[in-house]
Amino acid sequence: MRGRIVFAALLYMGAAPTPVAPVRAEGQRQSDAASATDQAVLKVAEEWKAAYNAKDAAAVAAPYTADAYYVSAHVVAHGRPEIQAYFQRGIDAGGPIDTIQILASSQSGELAYTVGTYEATNAGQKVRGRNVVVVRKVGGRWLMAAHESVVADQP
Repeated sequence: MRGRIVFAALLYMGAAPTPVAPVRAEGQRQSDAASATDQAVLKVAEEWKAAYNAKDAAAVAAPYTADAYYVSAHVVAHGRPEIQAYFQRGIDAGGPIDTIQILASSQSGELAYTVGTYEATNAGQKVRGRNVVVVRKVGGRWLMAAHESVVADQP
């Protein structure tokens, strides 16, 4: 199952001055259902970013499903307690999530995914990364089921 999870993850870490927003090709239309899903998923991303920047690891972990995975070069965290502990270490190290750009998203039934990029400040240095997030509708609410984050090679 872990092998299948690696495809997942895009925590859309928006910026305070720069709203999280999907990028669409000029003239591209989307259905009302897709638009509503995009907005709901963007809200999860905005809340996640706000919680991270507020240094509240419990709130960062809250929008994950109980059995969610977070995967990066540093960790494979499974379940909210492990995800919360991992992000607590990141919060303790300092640095905010600065911006995010969602490049693509799609939905089928109770599952959706997003692909995007982000910028963060780690130890005083700007880093750029990529995310893929898979969300699942649980009890009428979109929650992250899998999230993979990769820091891009820095110049």
